[in-house]
Amino acid sequence: MLNNWFYKSIIGISKFILPVVLLLLLAPQLMRFSTELSSMNDFFKIHQVGFLLCHMLFYIALYLAWPKLITGMVNRRQDELDEAQIKLALQAKYYLLAALIFFELLIWWR
Repeated sequence: MLNNWFYKSIIGISKFILPVVLLLLLAPQLMRFSTELSSMNDFFKIHQVGFLLCHMLFYIALYLAWPKLITGMVNRRQDELDEAQIKLALQAKYYLLAALIFFELLIWWR
């Protein structure tokens, strides 16, 4: 019973906490030490509102088109997928959007 708890906690830490910590630690370092990224950062600050609107439109389009993309990919595959796999693929849009918004917030927070 205790081994099962350790196993689940290690998986949870490796899936969620470690990538977030690594992103929080590495993103500012990459932005600070690269001159190309600094010049891009200045460009994005100048055109901040336009990029924010374009990214919002992209996120909305991704959210709305995700089920159609998944069903199109499922129909093209030769292998049979069960309902649980299709449902998991449809729910993956929330994780993808959360990751994209998290990266967006890291950049804007800087």
